[in-house]
Amino acid sequence: MVRHFATSIALAALASLPASTNAQGNMDIGLYQHDGQLEVKVRPTSEFDGVFSSVVFSLRWDKATDIVLGEPVVPEGTPIRTNRSGQKHEEGVFNYMVYAGFGFDVMSASGQRYEAGKEYTIVTIPVQGKGVVELVNDNWTSVPTNNGDYYVSLGGYDKTGVIYKGMAATTDLDGSVNIKPNPNHGLFQFSFFCDEPSDLRVEVVNNLGQTSFSESLRGFSGSYVKDMDLTRESEGPYYLKITRGGNTGTHKIVYQR
Repeated sequence: MVRHFATSIALAALASLPASTNAQGNMDIGLYQHDGQLEVKVRPTSEFDGVFSSVVFSLRWDKATDIVLGEPVVPEGTPIRTNRSGQKHEEGVFNYMVYAGFGFDVMSASGQRYEAGKEYTIVTIPVQGKGVVELVNDNWTSVPTNNGDYYVSLGGYDKTGVIYKGMAATTDLDGSVNIKPNPNHGLFQFSFFCDEPSDLRVEVVNNLGQTSFSESLRGFSGSYVKDMDLTRESEGPYYLKITRGGNTGTHKIVYQR
């Protein structure tokens, strides 16, 4: 598997690394969208200037959308080179693309250092189409032969953190969608109207892409109204995802106690 191969290479260089490498904190990952580019960012939990040995992550998007991902671009000076790992995969209603990166140089040798809590872009990916792209760990990525779960190796040691922002919308739905109140304290209602019959999927997900509500309807038209109660869930940003007419759009929901 990719991560085992990368770790084996990195271990060969351990003798040249500081003894404190194994005490290094974990590294988290997030996904953003800006001006037609997906930006994959890492955020170390402690200072790091050693070998950024390897990274693996997976992007997921709905097959019903017209989303197309372009060739990855690594920003100049990035200590790890990330590219596609294989071809696009289809599973259920989703498309998947796995990415893997490898690094071999000690960052401090070129004067580089990652500061704790700061975000660093490791790769950008052009995106076309309307919908939502997610950076996920799920049932498909966790299958060993798919090797798609988020993973990081620093200096040859597993330092996998969390996915702190897993969703990037390429577009927003029109103003026919209403969420009230928003912000809210966990109790709210959302509604929208479909002029023509269409297959519909409605989801409410948290910032990690975990689903709090999901419903699929065939040939739906008219008004859709749903009362939601998130008071038993963690506060923070949530997203209303609506797929209709082959397009997926999102609206942000702010849940604060």
